[in-house]
Amino acid sequence: MAVEFQVPKVPTPLRAVLLGAATQGWFNASDEERRQQVLPRFKQMIQEWSDMGAKVLATVDDDLFMVGEPGAPDFTWYLIFEVPSIDVLAAMIHRVRTTVDGVRLDRYIRIEGRLGRPFFLLEGGH
Repeated sequence: MAVEFQVPKVPTPLRAVLLGAATQGWFNASDEERRQQVLPRFKQMIQEWSDMGAKVLATVDDDLFMVGEPGAPDFTWYLIFEVPSIDVLAAMIHRVRTTVDGVRLDRYIRIEGRLGRPFFLLEGGH
């Protein structure tokens, strides 16, 4: 069975993967700081992303077989979203570096975004 590769189209909504990991700031923080400040702010930020129009499609946290700061690969969790625009993805990343209630999450975590489309052989209807 032949499969023809078609010129990619930029779909909307866009597909975004956020690759994340705890940094040394997370590991240096006390249990209380993580529980009382960092995790509540992280949860709040995810709600802000939703308010921007980002829709969670899937998540993977590969901490079942690793502890500590990641080596290779550099990430330990992966968040897959549909986002309405590239501007929304940029705004999502910016929320990590924005201080809210005294917490700036990029002291504790790192996140990188990838933008693409559904994989054509699995979701493209080909």
